[in-house]
Amino acid sequence: MQINILAGGPTELWPKNLFQEQGMWIGADRGAWYLYQKNIPMIMAVGDFDSLTDFELTTIQNHLAAQKIIHVKAEKDETDTELALMYAQEKDPDIIKVFGATGARIDHMLSNLWLMADEKFESIVEKTNFIDNANIVSYVTPGLSEIAKYPNSKYLGFMSLNDVENFKIIDAKYPLTLTKNKYKMWSSNEFISNSVHVSFDTGIIMITQSVDGEKQHGS
Repeated sequence: MQINILAGGPTELWPKNLFQEQGMWIGADRGAWYLYQKNIPMIMAVGDFDSLTDFELTTIQNHLAAQKIIHVKAEKDETDTELALMYAQEKDPDIIKVFGATGARIDHMLSNLWLMADEKFESIVEKTNFIDNANIVSYVTPGLSEIAKYPNSKYLGFMSLNDVENFKIIDAKYPLTLTKNKYKMWSSNEFISNSVHVSFDTGIIMITQSVDGEKQHGS
């Protein structure tokens, strides 16, 4: 089962085939309004909805059954995207794709990308992707992992989200071996085949795949 989450980030960063995605949808804050506008069925709308006008919020409330709307206070510990991921996790999906969570405010973007470092998301770390029209972000946990190349991807990046030991990039254009953790982004690497292997003993690695020039991820 696939669950898609649409957050309220800039629409110009949507993948071109966004609404051709299979699976069920959750709208996070303004993402719920975008789904309503596109006539995309939602299993849930979640957030404080502070980015919606009174008219837009009332429309969403009239459109969805009360039990499908999780309306929280603006003064909360979790972000809207975080809440959406928590509810998606309860469905025990095979994959979660998050759209509209990059661009605009950098604090929102970094907060979203670092969510998978939270222990409460342990069961969905490797199932979750953050996607826009130029980037796909995924995550791997300790052991040997194969990273498949997405269509149109050119550049490959690696970032430790916490304490990572014995990290190896094995068969990318630029191999790497680290025994001790370094908190930096290993960017601008490249595939030399259809996949790359990495291994490490502890922590979580965030992996970015980015397109080059005018190409876009069709998601």
